[in-house]
Amino acid sequence: MFIMKSLVLFLLLSYISLALAAQSYSYEIRYGSHVIGNITAVQKITGTTRKIAIQSNVDMKPLAKFNLNIDCDYDNNVLLLANAKRTTGKEGDNKYSITKRDGKNYSINHNGERSVLNNTDIIHTVAELYFFEPHHITSIFSELQGAFLPLKSLGNGLYELTLPEGKKNVYKYEKGTLVQVEIPQAFGKALVVKIS
Repeated sequence: MFIMKSLVLFLLLSYISLALAAQSYSYEIRYGSHVIGNITAVQKITGTTRKIAIQSNVDMKPLAKFNLNIDCDYDNNVLLLANAKRTTGKEGDNKYSITKRDGKNYSINHNGERSVLNNTDIIHTVAELYFFEPHHITSIFSELQGAFLPLKSLGNGLYELTLPEGKKNVYKYEKGTLVQVEIPQAFGKALVVKIS
C-alpha cells in the first residue's frame, strides 16, 4: 500500500512539474467583427533552458495573407538563438531574421543584411510578451526586426511598442497575463485577443 501511494504521489508531482514547465496560449486576430487569423504561443522550460515558439496565420483577403513563425532559445534568461520568418506566398515579399549568440556578441541576418550586436546580452524579446508583463522594461528585442525597439508603460497594464516605421502596438495585461494587442492598420485596427 505504501508503494502504491508513493507511486501515485510521484506521478502527480511529475505531472504538476510538467504542467508548470510548459505554457500554451491561443489568440484570435480580429479585424472589425471578423476573425482573420490566430496565434499560438508556447513556452517550454527545462532547467535553465527555455524555448518559445509563436505561430500566427492571417488571412484577410484580398488585403493580406501571411504566416509568421518565431522560435527562440534561451539559457539562463539570455537569448541564444532567434529565428523569425514571415511568409506571404508572394515572390520577394517574405521577410526573415536570424539572431545568434556568438561569445559576447550576436550575429544578425535580417533579410540578407548582416550585422553584429556587440558586448550585450539580449534578455527580453517580443515573443516573451506573450508570457509575462514587462514591468520596468523600456527596450525590447524584436526577433523579426533584428533590433531593439522602445517599449513604454502607459499605466493600468498597457504597454506601447513602437515599430521602426512608427506604428505603435499596444499590449494589454490583466493580472500579469496578456489579454489583448491592438495593432494599427491603414483602415482601422486589428486586435489580438486571448481565447485560451
